[in-house]
Amino acid sequence: MAKRLKTAVIGTGFMGRVHLEALQRVEFVDVIAVAGRELGPAQKLAAGFGVAATDDYRKLLQDSTLDAVHICTPNVTHYQMAKDALQAGKHVLCEKPVTISVEEAQELVALARKTGSAAV
Repeated sequence: MAKRLKTAVIGTGFMGRVHLEALQRVEFVDVIAVAGRELGPAQKLAAGFGVAATDDYRKLLQDSTLDAVHICTPNVTHYQMAKDALQAGKHVLCEKPVTISVEEAQELVALARKTGSAAV
């Protein structure tokens, strides 16, 4: 049997909810948490999906059981969050655009290769 993947969703807006709903349909993926800028909205969204909530995505990245993150936040935040996740050895699925500059995107590709993580 294949390993079940543990993921978290960063972002409590429309796209965060879309990702959470889609992930419920994937047989080998378990969502373990939702992260938002503010704890209240994160808790409200997380409660509807029976997962934990936090207002600090960096705390999620410290979880050794977490395999991947879905970044569903405003575009300007994608680069730093993806960089932090890759440096923590997590796979990254990011809403488009992954960054707001070619240089940032190239840096993330190089970092993904260096860490052996996937970034899409």
